[in-house]
Amino acid sequence: MNGGLASENGSALTNYLFLAPDEFLLAKRLAQLKQALGDPEMASLNLAELDGGRSSASDILYHVGALPFLADRRLIIVRGYLNSLESRLGTARSPNKTAQAEARQILESLADTGLSNDLVFIEDKLDKRRSIWRGLDGLAGLDQLSKNGHLAIEELNTPDPRALPAWIANTARRDGIKIDGRAVQMLATYVGADLRRLTLELDKLRAYAAGRAITPDDVQRLVSDTSEALIWDLTDAIGQRDGRKAMRALYALRRNDANPFYLLTMITRQYRIMLKVKDETTRTSGNEYDIAGRVGESPFPVKKAMAQSRNYAIPQLEGILDRLLSSDFAMKTGADPNTEIDILVAELTQTR
Repeated sequence: MNGGLASENGSALTNYLFLAPDEFLLAKRLAQLKQALGDPEMASLNLAELDGGRSSASDILYHVGALPFLADRRLIIVRGYLNSLESRLGTARSPNKTAQAEARQILESLADTGLSNDLVFIEDKLDKRRSIWRGLDGLAGLDQLSKNGHLAIEELNTPDPRALPAWIANTARRDGIKIDGRAVQMLATYVGADLRRLTLELDKLRAYAAGRAITPDDVQRLVSDTSEALIWDLTDAIGQRDGRKAMRALYALRRNDANPFYLLTMITRQYRIMLKVKDETTRTSGNEYDIAGRVGESPFPVKKAMAQSRNYAIPQLEGILDRLLSSDFAMKTGADPNTEIDILVAELTQTR
């Protein structure tokens, strides 16, 4: 079975370069290539995975040239090699001749249409201004090899937050899942760009909807974390210095079986997000999607934190985190956990 893609001239592509891949998208793409090897038991005998930082061109080409065992082809997966090679090439003034010879070996082999095995390079980053991409002494670089049909370059990036709803809608459509547009937006906001979790949540919602279109209520019921929502209610009340509302939120959490150590962990998490968001928004502007990408959080908690952090200055948030740390120490050294949480919430609602 041929695992290659068809090029424009009709020949089979056997060389791939996956750039800056999202973990989930990469796993799916590699699974497709592995499946193309045929019988899973035989496939393991025709698969080689190499650490590019520890491999030379000779190591890679040895595996590329090996004959398949009771199969049509082999699959060779190399991680980080091209970036490592690029860093060893040196500069025009002080070239590394050994690395240049190795680069020529690799580029020449990629242009060899006689290769029968599949070779996959996986690179988290690659400088497109360097010679490995643009070409080396009259030898076609990765860009030209792609244009000539010798190399399939695929950018398997995590979708940008603004493109995430479209990714969810397209994935649902591909899998035959009916979903309301508002539910798509809500799912993107709650989960963020965790594609693996998004796929699992879509499957869960499809099973729950049982043939009808998934609604925002379904997402609210099955995807949002009730305890987390109540924690935001609690921190919102604390930010408003509303002691009565804060205690109601705290008792609601306890009725939801939240133990005091979990409560302290979650309260601390929310304030850490608030501090990150406050720091970011004092230096730059943007909506929750922009800020979420810069602070490494999902849009939903960032949107809440953007609103709540307006009630605080950065030194106040740092002081609250210090207070939370002292509560953690007290609870772990003998203080009654529930009493400590009560005192903590009461103090925070009075903090100015």
